[in-house]
Amino acid sequence: MTAKKQKILVIIRQAPYSSVLPEAALDIVLTAAAFEQEVSLLFFSQGVLHLLAQESTDSSAMKNISRALPSLELYEVNNILLDREALQANALQEDELLLPAKLLNPVEISAAIAAADQVFNC
Repeated sequence: MTAKKQKILVIIRQAPYSSVLPEAALDIVLTAAAFEQEVSLLFFSQGVLHLLAQESTDSSAMKNISRALPSLELYEVNNILLDREALQANALQEDELLLPAKLLNPVEISAAIAAADQVFNC
């Protein structure tokens, strides 16, 4: 008997180097994907900044997750979502991002949250 795949949504809302939560979020994504769950990753608010190539800050205790993001494809994490309003608020363009992402408005973000079996807000 095969267990039903869970729809898991992980939301990264913290800016790079501001917290360990984005690193924890990435760990959740990779672990869930390794167990073949249906994983979506939403970059929300200041979290959209993780999709930019970041400089290394060896003196910081925080890890830069942007280097690991291209490996999501290896784990078959292909549903990358992005807060359209945050992208605009940070004056960013889609072609500046490390990964292709589906831009969502607030109503679509609410729908993605409602559709998930589990939501991790980091």
